[in-house]
Amino acid sequence: MPAEGAAPLPQPAERAPRRPAMRTARRLGTLCLSALLLIWPAAWNGYPLVFSDTGTYLGQALIGYLGWDRPAFYSLFLLLTHWRLTLWLSVLAQGLITAHLLSLVLRAHGLPGNLPLLLAAAGLAVLSGLPWLAAQLMPDLFTGLLVLALWLLGFRAAVLSTGERVWVLLLASGGVAVHLSHLPLALGLGLLGSALLFAFRGRREAYLGAARMLAPPLLASLAMMAANAAGHGRLAVSPFGSVFMAARVIYDGPGMAHLRRACPEAGYRICGVLDRLGPYHNAFLWYPTSPLHNELGGPKAWAPEASAIVLGTLREAPAAMGAAALANTLRQLALVAPGDGLEPWPGVPGPEPLIARFFPQERERFLASRQQQGLLLDDVRSLAPLHRLLALAGLLGVALLVVRHRRTLGLPRFALAAFVLAAALGNAAVTGGLSGPAERYQARIAWLFVLAPALLALPALRADRHRRAAPSGSADLLYRP
Repeated sequence: MPAEGAAPLPQPAERAPRRPAMRTARRLGTLCLSALLLIWPAAWNGYPLVFSDTGTYLGQALIGYLGWDRPAFYSLFLLLTHWRLTLWLSVLAQGLITAHLLSLVLRAHGLPGNLPLLLAAAGLAVLSGLPWLAAQLMPDLFTGLLVLALWLLGFRAAVLSTGERVWVLLLASGGVAVHLSHLPLALGLGLLGSALLFAFRGRREAYLGAARMLAPPLLASLAMMAANAAGHGRLAVSPFGSVFMAARVIYDGPGMAHLRRACPEAGYRICGVLDRLGPYHNAFLWYPTSPLHNELGGPKAWAPEASAIVLGTLREAPAAMGAAALANTLRQLALVAPGDGLEPWPGVPGPEPLIARFFPQERERFLASRQQQGLLLDDVRSLAPLHRLLALAGLLGVALLVVRHRRTLGLPRFALAAFVLAAALGNAAVTGGLSGPAERYQARIAWLFVLAPALLALPALRADRHRRAAPSGSADLLYRP
């Protein structure tokens, strides 16, 4: 003790509490850095990546029309993010949305904070095809985001604030609305999640979770019907979807066999051009010189006949249609590598005329990009074997984790594994089975096959150790919150 009257000893300065503004700034900085990591292919390319359909998505909102083949909601997203200033803003918005949802998923797994987000973004940036989706002006990014958003709404809404729950609900609803294939996928996942909740949780929680998961496809359906009623005069989710289905069954074989038997007595207009349809369904659907756009009057005019052909084939050869759809689904399951559609897209089809018209200051940069110079495809193909291997191994790993640790994962993690497996099969069935196998379709969600096992493996192993150490007869963790 100091002597009486002596000056008191200096006390150590109290550590000033960390300011909320500093924490917020760090979180925002981490979010922005993670977003940049997730859109690195755009920087490498020298311009946002495009696809042939990018022109349609840009044009619907910029010019003001509603196409027959796709909803206009991704077009509205682009308009609201690029502000007619630069398309870089749209890509940055996609990166930020992805990074933010990833941060919510990590927090739901007990991994909050800046470091886990940075590590996850860096890992996905190198080990998965996610950056090639986030950097491209296409709605394909939202397929995987939709799966995670529905899982959060159904099984981890309690860890979200009210504002975060509203945001995830809006994100999931928008994710459904941007692509027709997302609607059956979302409905299937919502029903699967509802079944899991009813099986392992109380009735009240099951009803609430089911409502949260099924609200996005319901809201998106209403929005799509309203848009089609206003733009096409038809109150339908997909007023011309029968055209895609008819092309699929014709080129798979059962539809062509039906036409050979029914023509010319059935009175189909397509009977007169059966020998000139061409060898590929995409050429029939999209080439302006195909019979669909000439002799058949275009997709809108041919849609009623397409519906009749699909129904006639279904009545006549349901087993053949099912077998063809199953074969396409299985083939689609193996097509997981990114890069499909990243070749140059000069002129039409493609976004160049719209970029030249609405973003003239960016046209030269677009033309000078690696993609338009024909260099980008080699870049992504060099990474494709790694991404394909990791995605397929990750999907197998998720299945093995479910089998090995189904009683120790806990319901939320078990549900995530079930969602990823169901999304892999459902996405392949909806796209490959109904539209036709393509690399880019399954690549839309292949990055989930890399993320999911990383999120599930360590907690599963930790829970397994606790289970072995616990007394026999302890409660099954699948039933625990």
